[in-house]
Formats: sequence, structure tokens, C-alpha cells
Amino acid sequence: MRQLGELTARQREVLTFFEDRQRQTGFVPTLQETAKHFGFRSPNAVRQHLRLIEKKGFVHRVPGRSRGLVVRHNSRSDADLVRVPLLGRIPAGNPTLAVEDTEALLALPTLLFKKSGLFALRVHGSSMIGAGIFDGDIAVLDTTSDVKDGMIAAVLIEEETTLKRFYRRPEGLLLKSENPAFRDIKIPLNAAAGTRVMGVLAGIIRKV
Repeated sequence: MRQLGELTARQREVLTFFEDRQRQTGFVPTLQETAKHFGFRSPNAVRQHLRLIEKKGFVHRVPGRSRGLVVRHNSRSDADLVRVPLLGRIPAGNPTLAVEDTEALLALPTLLFKKSGLFALRVHGSSMIGAGIFDGDIAVLDTTSDVKDGMIAAVLIEEETTLKRFYRRPEGLLLKSENPAFRDIKIPLNAAAGTRVMGVLAGIIRKV
């Protein structure tokens, strides 16, 4: 096994900052965010540190990806992390075709996301802002929990998916928005067979 090179004190600080932000948000910070955190005059200083950290084997870059940096060697145990696939986008508005190609594996804290069978989707739209879910958020969903009335869930309607509050009614299913500007989605009993709950909302990740 190839030995990892020794990091300087500053390089260790930069790597730890990247690890902490990845734990908290699922993403590594941008060069600009890192430069601001350390008081560097320019993102170029961060870029130079990362180049040396990468050379020493602690991180590697994913070509063609924004923030395409992966921490290879974590200075802390991975026992408190769960890897959750980010599959693409889910609308919080009118349903649209789901894109289920894995974009990334999110490293999320098991303290907040304890269950297995999790996946994540990007939220697109504003129909759930009343529930504190905004455009650009990442919804973490649990495929193992049974959906109960009033829960927020990702619902597949034939080949289209949406994020709504889920209700069973005698006349069919009700997918309720959390924004008065959006109409609720009513699915009659004779069409309910083509509707499937993909996952129950387990949490939201927001880029700050």
C-alpha cells in the first residue's frame, strides 16, 4: 500500500476544514469559501495547498465535476458517516421526469441519518417552502419507512416524480403543496395503482 506523504501544519488545517464541511453539508467547500475562512488574499493560495495535498495522496479530483474533490484519507474515523447516493433532481412543484443517475456519494453524519436505504435528490421549485424546503436543497429520503398521512414523500406518478405531503383519501390520493401558489395534486382511485412512494423525507441539506 502506498504511504501517504506528511502534511504541513497549514495543509492539515486545510484538509480538516474540507473534511468538516463535507461532514456537515455533504460537499467540499469552494476555493473562495476556503480562502475567506483562512484569510488568504486569493483562492490561488488554496489551490496551491490542494495541489500539494493531492500530490501527497490525501485527496483526488474528479474530472469534469464542480467541486470535484474527494477526500481519500480521512483523519477521523468513517464510522460516524453514512454514504448516500445523490441521484439527481426532484421537483417541488409540478411533477417532471426523474433523472436517476448518481451524481455523487454524500458523506452524511450517522448522528442525523441513522438508517440504511437512504438516497438523495435535488429539489427544484418552491411548492414546499412552507415546510422549509427550498429550491436547490437536497432532500434525503428513506426507502425503508412506511409513509403515513401528512408525511413528506417523494412520489412517482407513472414516470414522473414530485415531493409533497402524502394523504390517503376515500376518493384516492392527495399530494399536498406547502405553498398556496401551487395546486395540490389529486389522484383518483382508478389511477392510484400507477403511483409509488419512492421514499419518505428523512432530512434536508442546504448549501450555506
